[in-house]
Amino acid sequence: MEHLQISVLYQDKDFLAVSKPAGISVHNNEDPQNLLLLLQKQLAATKLYPVHRLDKETSGIQLLALHEVSARKLAEEFEKRTVQKIYAGVLRGELKEPKGLWNQSLTDKAEGRKNPAGMSRDRIACETQFEVLKANKFFSYCHFKLITGRQHQIRKHSALVNHSLVGDPRYGDPRYNKKMADLYKTDRMFLHCYQIQILGHSFECMVPEPFKKLLA
Repeated sequence: MEHLQISVLYQDKDFLAVSKPAGISVHNNEDPQNLLLLLQKQLAATKLYPVHRLDKETSGIQLLALHEVSARKLAEEFEKRTVQKIYAGVLRGELKEPKGLWNQSLTDKAEGRKNPAGMSRDRIACETQFEVLKANKFFSYCHFKLITGRQHQIRKHSALVNHSLVGDPRYGDPRYNKKMADLYKTDRMFLHCYQIQILGHSFECMVPEPFKKLLA
């Protein structure tokens, strides 16, 4: 992992967009190979400021500011919900609805497989738009648009409709995940942030090859 080269999708004097691989955290201090440390070495940067955070298990576009002023400006856009983030994901089984809105309230913290929504007293309003692009009786390849941004929102909403993301170690079935890992030779979680639109910029990051194999 120490020789991993992070793909830079865009960079200017204020911020950069990179393609984060699955399996590395953005800035977990307990992870000696987190994204910030890798990029600081790769770019010889003294400090970087993540303005949002992809889960360790999720791949795709991660934005990082190069100074505090830019970090505040970008953070404000996320707070105002002017940022459009679209994810690609593969769910277990076939979703019957071609598109729709998941709006079950969730907590804004990590939960577990037995109760993905968390304690009812801690839940807050959440909305995830989904669209099925391709499906068979085993998998559904979907695009997800976050209307709100709660922790593990797509992962929780998927699990709550009994179609957890393939490979999700927290909300999915461990036995099913192991079976899929053995069959398809990858233990990654099938969620990828493939498009972000912010401040007039639009970034896209190609969906990884394993996603295509599942629906082949």
